[in-house]
Formats: sequence, C-alpha cells, structure tokens
Amino acid sequence: MGSKGKVILVAGVGTGLGSAVVSLLATAGATVIGVARSRSSLEALEKHATNRGWSFRAVTADLRVQPEVTAAVEAVMKEFGRLDGVSIDAGHWISGDTLLHLTTEEDWSAGLNDNLNAIHRLGRAALPPMIQQGHGSVVLVSAAERVRRLGNPSYCTAKGGIIDLTGKLAADYRRFGIRFNAVLPGNMERHLETLDPPEGGTPVPLLTNAGVDAWQVARAIRYLLLEDGEWVTGAVLTVDGGQSTGGPEPAR
Repeated sequence: MGSKGKVILVAGVGTGLGSAVVSLLATAGATVIGVARSRSSLEALEKHATNRGWSFRAVTADLRVQPEVTAAVEAVMKEFGRLDGVSIDAGHWISGDTLLHLTTEEDWSAGLNDNLNAIHRLGRAALPPMIQQGHGSVVLVSAAERVRRLGNPSYCTAKGGIIDLTGKLAADYRRFGIRFNAVLPGNMERHLETLDPPEGGTPVPLLTNAGVDAWQVARAIRYLLLEDGEWVTGAVLTVDGGQSTGGPEPAR
C-alpha cells in the first residue's frame, strides 16, 4: 500500500515538529489525525489543511490523561477502521538545575511525565487495534546525546529511556508486525515559517551552532512511518548534523 489510504495519528501538534510531520504526511497522501492539548494549537494547521485539500482531522486530547487518549484513538478507529502509524512528538525541555541533588520534585516529575509517560498511554490505546490488524509503525522522539547530556537529570532520564524502550518494543512487537523506531533531534528550531514542506535541495552545513530544522527531523519520521521504511524496526536515528559524534565541523 502506498501513502494514500494510510491513517496516521500525530500526537503533540503545535507550532513546530508535530505540525511539520502532519504537513509531510498529508502532502504524501496519508490521512492524518493531529492531536494537541488545546484547540488553539490546531486551528492554523486545520485551516491550512482545508485550503490545501489535505485529509486531516484535528483532535483535542491531553496526553497526560488516559481516558482522553483512549477516546482519541477510539474515534479514529470508529471513523476510519484502521490505524497504520503513530508519531509521538510530545515532550519538552526541562530547564531546572543540571545537578541531581538540586533537582526539585516538580522538575523530576515533569521531566518523566511530559517526555515519557505519553508513550505508555498511547501504547495502551493504539497497540491493541494495531495487533488486531497485524501491522503498524510507531515513531518515538528522544534527543541527540549532546542535548540529553546538557539537560536536567529528569529530561536526560526520560529521553535516554526512550532509546532503550525503542529496542525493547521493537523486539516485543515484531511478532505482531508492528515496528518501533526512534528519532533523536539535535537542538531543534521549533518555529515553522510555513506549513508547506520546503523544496529542499540545498546542502545544509553541518555546523554545531546551527539549529536542526524541524523539517529535517520530520522527514526522518515520515521515512520511518511510511512504506520507504517498512523494513526498519528497532532503529535509533540521530538527526543533529554530527554534533554528537564530536567530529570537526566542515571548513567554513
């Protein structure tokens, strides 16, 4: 099956990565369900999708609340009868102290709740129908090593946990035909100048001080969700221009 006809849920849609993923998938012909906590986060994308003729549904649900997550997935299954992929783009940087003994209870809980727990809630809701249909693709978003190490201990723990979890889930759900992969962005630019995919084609210098474009990360997610990546599972794909490798930058 090509991209047309595929139904994919993108959780954590706002002004950055989630919206870029929606745009790339919808442009490829997939039906996309964008999930965000607030209606305002979805309004611009919904209007743009209508103008472009995309197959897009906007759904409000708090990924911190299991009944809301479950209801969102059930609504997808009721309307479309299938769920081919899930991209979990929720999470955020925790700006608390980088020393463990100075990390507050609030920062520790926020790091785990906002960056890790949504995977469990979405998994509980989305995996049963995927198991029943015998296929599916789930892409998790962690963070490049350099980004994880610079963060608060709870952020580092959550994003690092996603990497180990990806391999386990890929192994455990292989027999059901469900693929799990993770994308690890570097320091990412979160604001999109446009909701249309850029043309591309211009080489990007691999500079440490250059923020990773959300579109570059979204392309990696699209690859893993759609048919081009159908033989890939258990992969951890770093998208940071080589910053985490420690290799020298290109000559300017």
